[in-house]
Amino acid sequence: MTGTAVCLGLLAPATAVAATQAALAALGRFPRRRQSPQSAQLPAIVVLIPAHDEEGSLSRALRSVAEQEHPAVRVVVVADNCTDRTADVAAGYGARVVTRSDAARRGKGYAVAAGLHALRDDSFDAVLILDADCTLNRAALAEIATTLASGAGVVQASLRSLNADAGPGGFVAAVGSVVDAAVAAGRERLGFRGRLRGTGMAFCRSALGRVRWATASPVEDAEYERQLRDAGLCVRYCPGAEVSAAAPPRLKDLCRQRRRWAAAGPAESKPLGLVLAAAAVTAALALSQFVGWACALAATLILLYGSAAAEVGLTRRRLGFALAAPVVVGRLACVAVAGWLKPDRGWEPARAG
Repeated sequence: MTGTAVCLGLLAPATAVAATQAALAALGRFPRRRQSPQSAQLPAIVVLIPAHDEEGSLSRALRSVAEQEHPAVRVVVVADNCTDRTADVAAGYGARVVTRSDAARRGKGYAVAAGLHALRDDSFDAVLILDADCTLNRAALAEIATTLASGAGVVQASLRSLNADAGPGGFVAAVGSVVDAAVAAGRERLGFRGRLRGTGMAFCRSALGRVRWATASPVEDAEYERQLRDAGLCVRYCPGAEVSAAAPPRLKDLCRQRRRWAAAGPAESKPLGLVLAAAAVTAALALSQFVGWACALAATLILLYGSAAAEVGLTRRRLGFALAAPVVVGRLACVAVAGWLKPDRGWEPARAG
């Protein structure tokens, strides 16, 4: 009787999570078609880049903005408590530079607020917030502008992780970003609210007017998303706009990054869901209870993450990383719990994967 209760207690929530993700990901393969408005109707977008000691990566972000099919009306870089040449790099690309030096109030939330304050008297229709270590695909601003023109007040771009060959952590992050993108596209197809991901977030001017950015939280995107929801504003997901970033190559750095993200709550953690599913399948097989159910759960997750890995691309090197993936997932699950219980308030880059 106890074994049955244990198996049910593990299998039921694990199946709910896995089935929901798999169904949404399947729907995400067939995103909604949008009518493209005339180019004259597309909103004017400012790209706002908060940066802290990013002289090495900022130029790539600025080049990707300069190469957009739908050009930004201007680029604003907030050099937040920088000790390097971030401001000089930004100025060299013609960006407007806002410099902050405030050791008591440092972090991305404050940097974004400073950038928005600097834009208060400018003429624009929307602001895209892009992390300094991220790049955009060439159609990103055009896709976001089209979504905004269709009536959306807040838009979230798709996030992709670039460095699948940078060890097991990089491979796990790349596969996870593909799963996230497919699930988000499925939610969009069903008309569900999207979720802000920290970078690639676009806000029309009226939305910023209704809900003023005043968050300095370590998970500023989740906090601002709650404020938008309370104001009746919905986040729309835009799969055609892709923001790419490299995950930290070392597992230690990846765990530190995910610890900050975990402050949003354990329900957002894919590693926790995978660990729960592994525990459920192991218990069912060990106790010979609900074996068929456990096998179906395992098959669902293998299909979901296997197809994502295939989309990332499988090589002999990456297959080796895949064998080490359970260790990475287990570490990240522990980090998710620890980060939720005791949030890390450091500045960390984008949510890719």
